[in-house]
Amino acid sequence: MLLGALLLVVWAFRAEAASLDELVNDAIAHDATLASAEAAYRAGLEKEPEARAALLPHLGLTQSDFKTGIHVPGQPAAAYSTVGESLSLNQTVFKWDDWQSWQQSKLSVADAGLALASARQDLLLRVAQAYLDALAAHDGFLLAQEHQRSVNEQLALTARSFALGAATVVDLDEAQAAADAAQADLIQAQGVLDRRYAALQKIVGHPVDGVDPLDAKAGLPAVAQDASDRWVAEAQTSGFEVKRQEIALEISRREVSKTDAGYMPSVSIIGSVSHGNAAFINGQTNFYTGANRATSGEIGIQISIPLFDGLSTVSRKRETLALRDKVEDDLEGSRRSAALDARQSFLGVQDGLAQVVALRTAQRSAETALKSNQKGFRVGVRINADVLGAEDKLFGTRRDLAKARYDTLMQFLHLKASIAQLDQTTLSQLVAGGGASSAEPGK
Repeated sequence: MLLGALLLVVWAFRAEAASLDELVNDAIAHDATLASAEAAYRAGLEKEPEARAALLPHLGLTQSDFKTGIHVPGQPAAAYSTVGESLSLNQTVFKWDDWQSWQQSKLSVADAGLALASARQDLLLRVAQAYLDALAAHDGFLLAQEHQRSVNEQLALTARSFALGAATVVDLDEAQAAADAAQADLIQAQGVLDRRYAALQKIVGHPVDGVDPLDAKAGLPAVAQDASDRWVAEAQTSGFEVKRQEIALEISRREVSKTDAGYMPSVSIIGSVSHGNAAFINGQTNFYTGANRATSGEIGIQISIPLFDGLSTVSRKRETLALRDKVEDDLEGSRRSAALDARQSFLGVQDGLAQVVALRTAQRSAETALKSNQKGFRVGVRINADVLGAEDKLFGTRRDLAKARYDTLMQFLHLKASIAQLDQTTLSQLVAGGGASSAEPGK
């Protein structure tokens, strides 16, 4: 029984804290959005064989069994039946639009692969964001608990001082109000934490009661001050959305070329083989053909030349040219968006690093100020409000520092995602103490 209880405790402890790697693996296995993208990818792979089929031989087999009745006024006529089989062949030799469709299908398959890769990267971002949000909420809950304990200690100290006549009723009321506010903050922090865990549950597909903290040695990623243009240039060429728009542009160009088929001949090899006979049925001889089965066949080249189609090809050409121009504009928009995202993420990392340094200094100052105010309150040179204000400032600074740290990490992940280089290895290194080195695009 004791061993079973210990195992239950161990299992419960492990179930309450999940590492980022575990969350990512669970999300890959259970996330509905990624599963949808994978299904779309499998469907996209079929575009190429479907288009290629138009260039391969088409064979057809026809089996026929007809019974024919004949009525000729004034003459006897016998009914008869015809039985036969026919095998037909159609092999395209030259058909420009089918060829271009095949080339487009190859591009569509490449686009399907990029769409899946983009969906996987988006999943990593969503898991990382939910994980860091949960860590921030957990830190906020612990800070709220610590703040409540500190305020309650101050309330108890004020109550003793009031009983001895060393504090006023105003001091006591202020301490009580601060304790009530700390309790409200703790309740709010608990609610935020529960919502953050619920957000993780939606992604990973199972309840989450806790997440492992970052490794104590995990540092913040550093980016070179003058590397902004390199990150932007890389994002404009390597971003998933940019690559997909480049593929879309090539598909639209081939769509323009497909319209030229309206002016071009098509050439095919056509062949057929037939085997059958007409059989005698009712004993009359008028239409008797005998029971011999005959075989006939033909093969040749069929050339189809368009002459006039009511100017539909001309209109179609104008339409595809306009659509190509639209895709070119979309591509330019994607490049600008990629540049903006990369630059904003780069600046977010830089600003976050500077903010973390400033908040660490502010935290040390707030700790010193709190100690000074507490000591001054005990000797009567500081009032209770000074101590409570110093406590609020310290815990607010600590909370801001934790949030700034997580926000900086998330900005770096967005920066890596902007150049399509965010993977599970990046996440693992970031939370396990490998994120403090300088980062460059392509590395």
